[in-house]
Amino acid sequence: MKLLLVTYEYPPDRGGIASYLGGLFGAMENVTVLKLKQPRAPLAWLKDLPKMVRAARKADVVVISHLLPLGTAAMLLGKPYVVIVHGLDLRLARRKKALASLVLKKAKRVVANSASTAAALPEFGMNAERAVVLTPAIDASWDRFASKSRTQGLQKTILSVGRFVPRKGFDRLIGMLPKLREACGEVLLILAGAGPEEGSLRKEAEKLGVASHVKFVIAPDQETLAAQYWVCDVFALPARESKDDVEGFGIVFLEAALFGKPIVAMRTGGTPEAVQDSVTGLLADPSSEQEFLEKLIRVLNEPETAERLGDAGRERVLREFQWKERAELLKRKLA
Repeated sequence: MKLLLVTYEYPPDRGGIASYLGGLFGAMENVTVLKLKQPRAPLAWLKDLPKMVRAARKADVVVISHLLPLGTAAMLLGKPYVVIVHGLDLRLARRKKALASLVLKKAKRVVANSASTAAALPEFGMNAERAVVLTPAIDASWDRFASKSRTQGLQKTILSVGRFVPRKGFDRLIGMLPKLREACGEVLLILAGAGPEEGSLRKEAEKLGVASHVKFVIAPDQETLAAQYWVCDVFALPARESKDDVEGFGIVFLEAALFGKPIVAMRTGGTPEAVQDSVTGLLADPSSEQEFLEKLIRVLNEPETAERLGDAGRERVLREFQWKERAELLKRKLA
């Protein structure tokens, strides 16, 4: 079976969707990837339609990963098509719910990146049980950087990774630093990523007098990011709940687990599927920064707890989150 993947995001692009698609389809054979530029105007996607038509001629099935507008284009190609939904795309599609519902209804298959994302499908008239849930997996090549050993330093290090946008909650971590340092001693916060909030995050750190205790690692490549996972004591992400955005799953949680790091996160979106509460990490109510702070302090001050959570996370990610298995399942569903 020959597949055509049409997408706006694919490696070497960075980000969760690019990583997901690169991992899943990189583990499959007979896949052609057509990467397009994100349209800036409502109907600009139409100019790419001829290119899609030509590419689809050699494919048995077309896969699209952006519900709108690529789903609209997929309906016009005259080929069976598959839609992959990631969470945020479903929330944005509410603005054109009738069209999005039609795209999903006509699809050969709908793939969701988590059970949480699949649970949003009934809003579009689709039974969530019809969806194929394929959670993200981990890039096996990262294992060459991973180790169960832990380095002991004079300061305790917190790592957070993602796009610098308000929903991720990086400002929350900066705001917690004074109390963290009071409760845990010397604490360094590493923020790795890029995004529009970088400037305001730096200003907030200056305002609170903790700028010297916050390290920014901007747009790191894989090896540089691996080095940050290596040195941290805990991975933390106090993401906010939002009606317009959602943590569909969180590949960064799998990356942290691969390096044997304990995780502290908010119980929101697909996060509970990536992080098993009290097993591979600790989850807090997304509305309670205080609960998150208390759990973060606990992990930083209880090395035995941190090691237990980290070891369980690494074991789980190596056992349950492999792209080859995800690719085989998708092929069976499309057969």
